[in-house]
Amino acid sequence: MKAMAMGLAASLAGWVAPAQAATCGITGSATASGGVYDPFNATPIAPASITLNLTRINPAGGGKTSVVNFYLKSNSAAADGITIVPTSVVVVGSVTGLNQNIFYNFAALAPIVSPTALNPVPPNNFLKIEFTGNNTASDTAQVTFTITVPPNLNLNASTTLPFDANFACATSGGGAPTEQTGTLANAVTFPITVLSALQASFAGTALDFGEIGTVTTTQVTTTPASYRTNPSNHVRVQSSGPYQVELSSLNAFRLKHPTGSLAVANETVGYNLKFLGQNKNFGNAGTPGQTVISQTCARAGVGASFEDSLGIQGTLLEGGQGKTPSPTYSDTLTVTITPLAAATAAPIDCATTYSIP
Repeated sequence: MKAMAMGLAASLAGWVAPAQAATCGITGSATASGGVYDPFNATPIAPASITLNLTRINPAGGGKTSVVNFYLKSNSAAADGITIVPTSVVVVGSVTGLNQNIFYNFAALAPIVSPTALNPVPPNNFLKIEFTGNNTASDTAQVTFTITVPPNLNLNASTTLPFDANFACATSGGGAPTEQTGTLANAVTFPITVLSALQASFAGTALDFGEIGTVTTTQVTTTPASYRTNPSNHVRVQSSGPYQVELSSLNAFRLKHPTGSLAVANETVGYNLKFLGQNKNFGNAGTPGQTVISQTCARAGVGASFEDSLGIQGTLLEGGQGKTPSPTYSDTLTVTITPLAAATAAPIDCATTYSIP
């Protein structure tokens, strides 16, 4: 598992239209211990208490941000189930909406936050901050949140959890009052590290060619489709970040007599292995035990519906007729799968790119 910790930065700002500058809103930043989240751990991390300092944006000409109503959402369903509850606010002004979950699942019906005269009444949850005065002492609100992350979410490996802020804000003074609404992507970012972690296993039946003692090499080369392992066999991978796959063959892609030698042709049976878009056999296998396939793969996802299925299939290249008799010829394949740091470049979706028909 590889991860790095970093501080939290958060901001909320008013938005009018792409061609106009914001005239009201809030910006903010905070630091906190956060937490470390392993998406494969069935036990959730303890709720994290994080304090966010919010500073209002005051327009020129003597105006001020007087009210901000806001709630948080993710830009995908991966964060569904998280709760973010403001538990206290220190501000020269008033606050409504404490101890309510202001995080909304991606497809959930959004609360109504505009006009800013509205108050949050469950289930229409949001946080409302009403600032008073037009002086420096009235500009900052210190908000403490409790954030709870349930287990097994399909979150990207990263050092932070960002959320979109959806808001309505009002101005007063310095001209006519205004009401504005908007959304600011990744406006609030909590310092919770999502580990780059994975789970992997082999799925299917043994890579078994069956009884080949009477099979000739001519038969094998003439009808190779008859001497292949099950195409549904695969290595399954779930991962929160990118990962590396490596494969080696103990006998350099030859089935070997249990007491035989790789140097004796009658004690080995050659085969080809197809994995991650590559075909490996004794002719291009290098030395026995050498890593001959190495591929960086993009994040698979967390959960059975997101996992990568990396197909693996063997095809005989020789028959068993004329070989030293034995009930078992075998080889050992070693597949090593390693989670990589979240920022590792991994543009290839291995499950899609290297599937076996």
